[in-house]
Amino acid sequence: MHYNYYFVVLLIATGLFILLIDVNTFKKIQMKKEKKFALFLGWTNVIAGMIFLIGYWAYQKWFW
Repeated sequence: MHYNYYFVVLLIATGLFILLIDVNTFKKIQMKKEKKFALFLGWTNVIAGMIFLIGYWAYQKWFW
């Protein structure tokens, strides 16, 4: 169960990496569809990481 925090860090880190690196790259070479998908994927990873972190914290706090 202690590996959940690694999963959260991995989700948030990959999301930020996609938002910082891929979106700027696609913007420079004017790939609009790829940029939109990279934005979607990056924010999805960040939000999923935050939801998983809050959910796991709530589970540990109240149900464990």
